[in-house]
Amino acid sequence: MSRFLNHHAGDSNLHLVEEPPLRPKKKRKSFIGQSVLVMMGTVVFFFAAFTCVDLPTATPDNIQEYSQEKILWAYNLLPERWQSEVSTRIPKVKRHPYAIEYSPYCPYVPAAVALGYIFGTFMAVTSAAVFLVLGILGPLVGLFVFAQGGGLNYYLQPGFGYLVGIILAAWLTGKITADRRTSLSQIAGIVAGVVAVHLIGAAYLFGAYLFFYIVEGSKTFLEWQPFLFKYLRNLSWYALPYDVLFSIAAVGLAFPLRFIVKVLTVPEQAPRQRSAAYDRRALEELSAR
Repeated sequence: MSRFLNHHAGDSNLHLVEEPPLRPKKKRKSFIGQSVLVMMGTVVFFFAAFTCVDLPTATPDNIQEYSQEKILWAYNLLPERWQSEVSTRIPKVKRHPYAIEYSPYCPYVPAAVALGYIFGTFMAVTSAAVFLVLGILGPLVGLFVFAQGGGLNYYLQPGFGYLVGIILAAWLTGKITADRRTSLSQIAGIVAGVVAVHLIGAAYLFGAYLFFYIVEGSKTFLEWQPFLFKYLRNLSWYALPYDVLFSIAAVGLAFPLRFIVKVLTVPEQAPRQRSAAYDRRALEELSAR
């Protein structure tokens, strides 16, 4: 309720009116800041596509042989006197490992989880969607952002469903960890993001296989159809442990960046000052006299 301060001057009354309380102004995120961050997120996906590395195939026996290779490598770096002492206590340290299998790995999933955690739902999903659109339409203008090319027919590739899944992974991670800094929310965001990618990817594999089998009446219409379970093993079973491991590392390293993103997208705004206004009717009466 407005309050009135009365000022008496002769016959006239001058009313000083205080404005009603102001509602706090809602802060809006900076469009320029968000646009820059979306472009940076797209670049992160681009680098993830072209940083595919060969990692030991994630099977228990293979990981054991890989570990033995590294142990033997460290053992050979020791001085001879120490080598003798270690081999006496641990005879198996000198065992040469069997052949180690390697599989290609691209960190799409950790990139999606990290961006969802840092940027939040809107900017992370937008970055993933822009990357996907560029991968499909980019080859029309000579731009290739996917590791295996891209183009309008890229949906026929066995791994296309996993690329679609990074959009949901970014959204889930951003939604679960929004305004939360607990370890539980971080773990839940990582698990939800990783599981979403592999569920969508596997569902797309089976769905594409069944679609072309029913529509075309062939199990070999696509070159990968006869090797469905092999691709499922390579894209999910072998990649899943590394997706979880690298996603945990990415979220741990990205924690300080959330503050920087808030600074870039939510500029400081000075609070509106209260103003006092004179009652116009009182002023008119005073001037008429």
